[in-house]
Amino acid sequence: MTEGPGPDGPGHEPGNDGPPAGWLPPDYGQLGGHGTPPPPPGYGPPPPGYGTPPGYGQQPPPYGGYGQYGGYGQYSGPYSGSYGKPWAPKPGIIPLRPLSLGDLLGGAFSTLKWNPKTILVPSVIVGGISGVMLTLFTYILERDMLAQVNEPTPGQPLTSQQLHDFLVPYLRYLGAFLGLTAIVAFLTGAILTGILTVAVGQGVLGRKESISSTVRAALARIGSLLGALLLSGLTVGLGLGIAVGFSVGIAVVLAAAAHLVAVGILVGVLGSVTAFVFAVIIGVRWSLAIPVVMLEGLGPMASLGRSWRLVRGSTGRVLGITLLADLIFGLIGAVIRSPFMLGGGTATYGAAQLHPTIAGAVSSGLGVIIASTVTAPLTAAVVVLLYADLRMRKEGLADRLQAAAQQPGAGAAAPPSPW
Repeated sequence: MTEGPGPDGPGHEPGNDGPPAGWLPPDYGQLGGHGTPPPPPGYGPPPPGYGTPPGYGQQPPPYGGYGQYGGYGQYSGPYSGSYGKPWAPKPGIIPLRPLSLGDLLGGAFSTLKWNPKTILVPSVIVGGISGVMLTLFTYILERDMLAQVNEPTPGQPLTSQQLHDFLVPYLRYLGAFLGLTAIVAFLTGAILTGILTVAVGQGVLGRKESISSTVRAALARIGSLLGALLLSGLTVGLGLGIAVGFSVGIAVVLAAAAHLVAVGILVGVLGSVTAFVFAVIIGVRWSLAIPVVMLEGLGPMASLGRSWRLVRGSTGRVLGITLLADLIFGLIGAVIRSPFMLGGGTATYGAAQLHPTIAGAVSSGLGVIIASTVTAPLTAAVVVLLYADLRMRKEGLADRLQAAAQQPGAGAAAPPSPW
């Protein structure tokens, strides 16, 4: 072994009491156990890719924004969750990353058990008020309508007068019922959706909002909430009516004046279908206005524009998820209502007259109240979670939501809203 310079070795000079800085002996890695030891005899060089064991050295870079690691939210560790999704914290009802269909539906059902008092109590109260009003309207209108209906004699052909006497009261009843239902559903639905939106938004952050705070928040924004719903509903409804009426008018002109019946029918059908498609697209683009109003505090016009920008590019996905959720929740509501509809009955038959029963009306109304108590929070939750999902996908909101979830809740000093 070659002897290095030192106080006792060759080449020692006065004043030189140690090796120069940075000097290491040639066999430093073998004798001292430092550095990289040579491979055992006969094993050859390490295989390609053999390097630092897991947990040492450089780790994967932290997630800096949307687009990395498959486009999901903040990547909080080197390991992935189930089905290959990057792991993300889940302080409340959803993981804080862009959501899959399972996340959206699972998060909607989680709202029922996350904060049941704040979620279900307003649903019971508002649904009860709505159900009682609609049941009363239904009973009165149905009783008045059936009192005017002359039941055709069995086995006798139906005359035009009998048809007229049957259809006119029925159409009058149907129009009154739909109008009253729309007004009641609009007012109660707006208040309930505002309350549930606040509760679900806090549930995303892992916070349990109280009933009083959610009601105050909804009432504080009730003007903007009603304004956004009225503006969107009237615009879509009137636009659809005008477009369909215009198409039918052209069809009538072509069929009557120009004797082009086939062309007129084709124009009427295509025009009506096109108008309906555009109405659906516009409705979907404006479907997130309520979360925008409640969570971002924008006015009616601004909330519709904000919703339009968020949904743009994802219209088909939002429509598909909304239709699927409505189908699932509608089936759940039908299952809940069916025993009440079958058990109470709706009418009895007398001599040439139909008479609605009070027991049947009460039973039906109770089924509607219970069904709406369960399904209204689910529907509101899907809308809020779609809003959160699009913001995490397009604006990288997951980082802010994760930071806000670590802050104190509403009971402490109110932190700034992450929305």
